[in-house]
Amino acid sequence: MSLKYWEINGQHFAFDNQDAECMKRYEDAFDAMLEESNALPKDGKASERIIAYCQVFRNLYDRLFGEGSAEKIFADVPMNIERYNEIYENFLDFVQECNNEGAKKYADLISKYKPNRQQRRTAAKKK
Repeated sequence: MSLKYWEINGQHFAFDNQDAECMKRYEDAFDAMLEESNALPKDGKASERIIAYCQVFRNLYDRLFGEGSAEKIFADVPMNIERYNEIYENFLDFVQECNNEGAKKYADLISKYKPNRQQRRTAAKKK
């Protein structure tokens, strides 16, 4: 089963990188994140820039896991760039683990039904 749960801040969020609907939400959420990141203010008060930066991540998780998810993910986490980046990196590591696991399962499946080179040579000699 490819459904996994990202655990953060005592919460669990379902993610399935083998499911088209889940991956569509993922792709759309990251596309929107890119657009929002490009529109972040470059000047003005530092506090306002930090809030805008953190809001980009909050929007990402709400789009990906549903409205209110960001509130659960960032409960008791201050609007702090470093803290938000740590959570984001944690999520990206989780996604990478899911991708690696999926690739391994696929490779195992292929190798299960594909004889290795030595077996092919032996079979060829018998003919």
